[in-house]
Amino acid sequence: MRTVYLVKANDDLISHCSCGDGRISFPAQMDCPWCGCGWLFTCMTCRRAFAFAEGVELETNWEELALEDIRNSWQSEPSEDDVASWVAAMKVILANVEPGKQYAILDGFVLSVDATAIEFEGWHAHHHLDSLPQIDALEDRSLLDTSIGSRGYWTSRALPKSEE
Repeated sequence: MRTVYLVKANDDLISHCSCGDGRISFPAQMDCPWCGCGWLFTCMTCRRAFAFAEGVELETNWEELALEDIRNSWQSEPSEDDVASWVAAMKVILANVEPGKQYAILDGFVLSVDATAIEFEGWHAHHHLDSLPQIDALEDRSLLDTSIGSRGYWTSRALPKSEE
């Protein structure tokens, strides 16, 4: 079985992962997305972050990917429901990924590095950008300090808290 998935594309901008395949994990976004969890991928194996991923076809299925990611993250055996939830969510997150193309992640959404006129509501905030900050930061890394690497960026755009 072949599955279209994302693996680390390069070491550009930020890359703490040195794994051979650098398959992405489920987005690890917490309530502090400015720390990088809202705009960096995490490696399924080493759990370290990187900025850019590339679409590839893997010789595996969604369930095997889910089992490995959840085991590595939780350090325990996942239930069938955990695996099914992971698979369903990742199929949505990666629905538009194409082999050979590069991507960045922002607030739970995987976006082509070529994306422009970006506007969406993510997991934490509303975003309205001319281009991806990760791409802009390739020319001037300090731009991260005033955009997605800044607490102020995220808090000024934060979505209202849902009452659960």
